[in-house]
Amino acid sequence: MPFSPPRQTRALRLPQILSAIGLSAAALLPSAFAQTAPSFTAGPDDLMRVLPSQLLPALQADCHGVKIAAPAWPAQLDASATLLTTLNQVKVPEKQAALPMAMLCPAPSPLAAAWSRAAEQAGNLVKLDFPGAPGQVSGASFLGPQGSRVLLVNRSTLAVRVKLGTWVAKDARLDQYTQGGTTASPPKIDHLRRALGTEDAQGVLLPPMSLSVVG
Repeated sequence: MPFSPPRQTRALRLPQILSAIGLSAAALLPSAFAQTAPSFTAGPDDLMRVLPSQLLPALQADCHGVKIAAPAWPAQLDASATLLTTLNQVKVPEKQAALPMAMLCPAPSPLAAAWSRAAEQAGNLVKLDFPGAPGQVSGASFLGPQGSRVLLVNRSTLAVRVKLGTWVAKDARLDQYTQGGTTASPPKIDHLRRALGTEDAQGVLLPPMSLSVVG
């Protein structure tokens, strides 16, 4: 006669089975998230712009004694996209070649770190277009004697991939900033830093609401 476990034992096992299924599904989410992200190829705008000399010094704000609550992360991404648009002019008004002090302090500011890395060797900027991508995806290539570094802003709630081609070297580094799962003030920003690899062959993955520097 086949053995049948007591009803109480079966009842105890069911939550354990469901829990295991849930954990397995959760483990698959990041990879599924990456595989389903649409991919877009970066193309240049028509014009190369000269970067204002005051941009880099403005990013290195003196935060000593400054007590300012950093704005929400979406507002910081909006300011980054706005600054990219501002820099894409023949002549940039001096006071506009900067991010608000509230976004650079308290130090170290992820926004200042990302922008400084993108612009630290650059003298020129070329706006990049991503045909077909959501309008909240924007970026630019910062050009200097050591090559190009690309800054990318994804203000959409969707993950996308961007193919950068020759805009960055194959041995480029990725610095990526996204908001953590908390609602702390100032917001906790997670920083991913790694070399480009085989996982980027179909394009660099930009998570929702993220700021990335590749170069």
